[in-house]
Amino acid sequence: MQIQGTITGWVPDFYEMPTYNGEPSDFRLKLLVPDAADVVEELSDAYDEACAWYRDATGKKNFFDAPFEMNEDGSAVVRLTAKPVYGEFPLPVVDAELNPLARDLKLREGSLLIVAIKTTYIPRKSSKGGLRLCPKGIQVLKAVTLNGQDSGDFDVTTAFKKTKGFKQAAPNVQELATVGGDSDTDF
Repeated sequence: MQIQGTITGWVPDFYEMPTYNGEPSDFRLKLLVPDAADVVEELSDAYDEACAWYRDATGKKNFFDAPFEMNEDGSAVVRLTAKPVYGEFPLPVVDAELNPLARDLKLREGSLLIVAIKTTYIPRKSSKGGLRLCPKGIQVLKAVTLNGQDSGDFDVTTAFKKTKGFKQAAPNVQELATVGGDSDTDF
């Protein structure tokens, strides 16, 4: 499954091992998906199946929240999680022409991505059941501030196709709008 959306909230480093309070942690990313009715319907079905599997396997009826939230405007926030302990991180990140991005480039909130995801059930030994959305690879269509690398065993050439958008070799940087400093303060 692939999801296209804009990065929202805090943006982790895509290549350095994630940490929290100096300890290794999971890689987490939030995407704001516009017109998400179809995406949410597909994810809802997968979440319901995961919860039913957990309930049947364990007899427990406690579940983590779904990894997505529908907004009133028809958009949705989708939460992705990769667990380094399972070898899910780092993951490949490419530009619109499928070129791996340089390690020293940093993506920021507002970058437009296509993310190939794998739905993963929460294991039976967990205290609650549910669904986790694991990113397998990322294609950057619009980079607000850039960062990237390609590593791992995920084959980006079969998951993505060349498309219009951000190209690392030929950037098209646009100046942000600024307010003049010598304008009349009465207006």
